[in-house]
Amino acid sequence: MSSPYAEDIKTARAESPFDAPSLHDSPEATHAQIQLSARPPLDYSSASALVQSVWRRFVSLWTKRFVLSLLAGQVVSLCITCTNVTTTELQNRNWKLPTTQTFFL
Repeated sequence: MSSPYAEDIKTARAESPFDAPSLHDSPEATHAQIQLSARPPLDYSSASALVQSVWRRFVSLWTKRFVLSLLAGQVVSLCITCTNVTTTELQNRNWKLPTTQTFFL
């Protein structure tokens, strides 16, 4: 049984800038889209089984999302390092341009 206000609640929820629409709310969401992937369990029955299960868990870590996040972190780290090196070199050569440094870096 549906409440007459159910549509208003769904509409208000979708229009709120703080609540992003969830995958669960969409009518075309299937069970495969909603299901989260779990890490493989560790098997402590023997040493070889433990090594294999640890390897499976390590391989399951390398998803597309993880690799892209790792690469993005490395790019940010490289930018920070370049900024520090450039600022140090400008300072060592007696450049006094803090505004220009901020603008270009």
